[in-house]
Amino acid sequence: MFQRTYKVKGEDVNDFMVMENAAYLKYTSKLVETFLFVNHFTKLKMNSLKVGLQKKNDQIQQYKYLMFTQPFLVELNCKELGLCDQKMKVEISFYNQQKELCALVTRELFWFDYTKWETVIAPKTIRRHFIEEKTYKRVS
Repeated sequence: MFQRTYKVKGEDVNDFMVMENAAYLKYTSKLVETFLFVNHFTKLKMNSLKVGLQKKNDQIQQYKYLMFTQPFLVELNCKELGLCDQKMKVEISFYNQQKELCALVTRELFWFDYTKWETVIAPKTIRRHFIEEKTYKRVS
């Protein structure tokens, strides 16, 4: 759905030069923010809509290590909507140069209305970017 390429930096690794879990979560947040920004949802626009994004329940599954200075690809996929569209589950996949899956972060996103101080359904203008619409061709 949406992807970006990064390189493992010194601040992302432990003493064995392996990328740490905190770095996976950092890149996950960075990718979601970039996705919103690319779709014209800056922090200023989100503030004007009085809606914010809350994250919850991060789960990391590691398959292979990402090492210091190694380039990697991060890809965002929306898995499902739930609780009347109030919750979205996204998967962020981390791939190495050989396109092998190295890690998978599953994150729940909630839309939060700061005026009512409660979880709400995401505005349609935002939600439509997370959901790939299925188009049907008419057969004559």
